Amino acid sequence: MRALRIACGVSVLFTTLAFAHLLHHHSTHAGPGDFHDPIFVIAFVAAVAAGVLSFIGAILLLMRGS
Repeated sequence: MRALRIACGVSVLFTTLAFAHLLHHHSTHAGPGDFHDPIFVIAFVAAVAAGVLSFIGAILLLMRGS
């Protein structure tokens, strides 16, 4: 069971890293007017919040694995 928790934690951590990478590319390739659109900003903030919660979940899985 411990190995499964560690494997899940590492998996979630790498998925969070890939999500952050995609979010970074999405924000760098956005047009200059996109950041003035409220829908874009709300979606971006929600995506960042989801990434932070995913990272916290990965850390909790890894800390509980030992």
